[in-house]
Amino acid sequence: MHASTNTAGTLLTGLRVQRRVIWALMLRETKTLFGKHKLGYLWALINASFTIGIFWGIRALAGAHAPHDMAMPVFLVGGFIPWYLFNETITGAMNGVSGNRALLAYPQVFSIDVILARTLLHGSMYSCVMVILLTAAATVGHKVPIHDPGSVLTALVLALLLGLGIGCCCSAFNLMWPTTRQLVPMVLRVMFFTSGLFFSVEQAPAYVRDILFYNPLSHLIELLRNGLSAGYQSQFVYLPYVGGFVLTTLAIGLLLERYSRKYINEDS
Repeated sequence: MHASTNTAGTLLTGLRVQRRVIWALMLRETKTLFGKHKLGYLWALINASFTIGIFWGIRALAGAHAPHDMAMPVFLVGGFIPWYLFNETITGAMNGVSGNRALLAYPQVFSIDVILARTLLHGSMYSCVMVILLTAAATVGHKVPIHDPGSVLTALVLALLLGLGIGCCCSAFNLMWPTTRQLVPMVLRVMFFTSGLFFSVEQAPAYVRDILFYNPLSHLIELLRNGLSAGYQSQFVYLPYVGGFVLTTLAIGLLLERYSRKYINEDS
């Protein structure tokens, strides 16, 4: 009885320490990522707004309309926010460990703490960006109904977890094979154009949908748009596949993260 009580107490103490470590790392990462810019936290909002504005302008010049009577800015926000969550989490995880090796000399700090700190930071930041952009769209007269908040939340959380799992894998590979840092951006660039950020996968030809089915991010983008509009009900989304993919990448990523710790003190 005493042994189990001591074990539980030790576990809780360890969790409290790791919580404080992750919080401290989040504050440090905030200063590192945004403290060097005069615009600070606004940079994420400006970057997302500028990118969405560019694609909105291109589609407007081409005479294209968002499907199912969605407002164009809402349609684009539904595509770009999951992308930013996914992309920034992967790159943050991959570069965070290799760029913070000095911190990992402390016994309380592990590489997974650095990865989690960046993941939580990007998740909270881009969720706020989405709220601000949708609020701005509603203010200027666009319809922002938020049809299904559960689908919106599910899409955002799964996009973040997908980025975390793949980010752990990329971080481990980057420590073992530094050329990973050059290869990952190439793959992400392909995904940028093939995940449905600025087009509807539901309206793509059948052979395109068959190919994009294997891209879990495209499911999450369509799921988020389903939640943002009652008229946008994509039959493309298949959550069992996405959930299985996320769990598999998380399991593999966490195992690789543990294995790759021995490479942290080696020269990059």
